[in-house]
Amino acid sequence: MTNRDAASQEPYERRALLLHLGDVLETVFCLSQCADDYASIGEALRGNDALADFTLLGFVDSRMTPREFIRRASGAFFVWPKALLDASLNHPMLAGTVKHDLFEDNAAGWRAYVDERRKDVPWFGADVPDVAQSAAPAHAAREAGAEKPEVAEALPAPEEAPDAGKRAARGSSRYATWPWPPKSN
Repeated sequence: MTNRDAASQEPYERRALLLHLGDVLETVFCLSQCADDYASIGEALRGNDALADFTLLGFVDSRMTPREFIRRASGAFFVWPKALLDASLNHPMLAGTVKHDLFEDNAAGWRAYVDERRKDVPWFGADVPDVAQSAAPAHAAREAGAEKPEVAEALPAPEEAPDAGKRAARGSSRYATWPWPPKSN
């Protein structure tokens, strides 16, 4: 695939990742409604037919508790909304947080999850180091008070939220046009 082809696919890949994020939020919400009724994800899947459609639950360790899944999924995906709005996607970070938080000791589940994601986003999971060789994602490091890990270093430098009037007029904000066209005065 050429750079031009890849660039033309990027909006569809962003959309696919955003839709997946919505599915994850729905999974977390629905599981939270019955989390105290089951000791494990496996038990919840066997005992609640409504959860069967949430494919992510089939990839994670079936021994994980529902509350643990909710905590881990929240940690794995909370950076996605901002990351999906960045001018360029940080592929390793998007997949790396999920791998670290949901699949740390579940290589088979990770491979199955990546295979499913790659149906819509061909690069998903590529160039993600093994968890044992990589540092924790940025949010885990902040919680632990540690120095910025490798994954965090791959993130673009944070920018202040754009002042719509001043920055958009100067065209200096990456948010001024992407993904929306510039405002006409």
